Amino acid sequence: MTATLDMDRRQLEEVTADLLGHYSGLDHLRARLDAGEAHSPQLWKRFAETGLVSALVEEERGGAGLTPQHLPGVLHAMGYHAVPEPFLETAVLGATVLGAFPDHPESSARLEALAEGELIVGIRSSHLDPYVAFGANADLVLDVTSEGRVTVYRPEELDIEELNAVDPLRPVTRVTPRGSGEVLGTSSETATLVSTLAVAGAACQLAGAARRLVDLTVEYVNVRHQFGRPVGSFQAVKHKIADVAVGVDMAEAAAASALGDLDQEGAARRAAVAKAYAGQAADHANVEALQLHGGTGFTWEYHLHFWLKRVMSLSAAYGTTTTHRRALAQSLLTHMSKEDRG
Repeated sequence: MTATLDMDRRQLEEVTADLLGHYSGLDHLRARLDAGEAHSPQLWKRFAETGLVSALVEEERGGAGLTPQHLPGVLHAMGYHAVPEPFLETAVLGATVLGAFPDHPESSARLEALAEGELIVGIRSSHLDPYVAFGANADLVLDVTSEGRVTVYRPEELDIEELNAVDPLRPVTRVTPRGSGEVLGTSSETATLVSTLAVAGAACQLAGAARRLVDLTVEYVNVRHQFGRPVGSFQAVKHKIADVAVGVDMAEAAAASALGDLDQEGAARRAAVAKAYAGQAADHANVEALQLHGGTGFTWEYHLHFWLKRVMSLSAAYGTTTTHRRALAQSLLTHMSKEDRG
């Protein structure tokens, strides 16, 4: 990592943390839950004004012209704060797909609208995830096949079925096209890049949510007393939290690495490893956080459930831990078999 990239990352992380701390805290999450609508146009507009939504959009189209290498900390923060917005789908995946076809007559207008916070994008990638996150809020749904064919659908060209999601603040839909849509083009490189970004981005968000579970649990066991002392002072509790924290540390490192040089060979493999690591660490954090919070952790009034549900939702998004491990194992066995024959 260069010194300039490191500085840009830190500045982005600081801006994101400050923004989310002010406008996407517990009160905001409760308000969106009570409203029955995850997406907040007001918060999304703040994302656009801050430049987060346009981070990957080229400068001549109103963006910052950054790369995915700048975004691990931003995506981590989105998970840490359980942000109920389609940042990964719109600002990362949507901007990447639309930017991959600059010769399309509507490309510039769409990217400019996205940068202004006026365009929400849903991503349909059936080979990776059967559902479309925030599909009911999307102004466009981009269907990216494994072969690289990209088709644009407007809401009126789709049957959108809102599903009973485990995390109501990350709603998912089943989307079925009614027509042929508008073909943007075909690019196997774009399809591979989008899949890699989706997996790596979800890993970063998962790592962030898992980190929040660790922090919430540490805070709770230090104020909860039993036998005249904090329960966090008991060795058995310390060991549980330490085990979770080590797993989260590894997940954070793997997730940040997965958004490194995406042009290098093995980028998709690194993303799969990161998602598998993050999924395992986050699931472990879920179990231990719930257990160490005791009965309080099961209540609707307490806020732990925002992150418990976010972890369950993200763990299933863009390939589960088991799916990625199986694919990695098959790839390794195939490579070993070729070496043996050689």
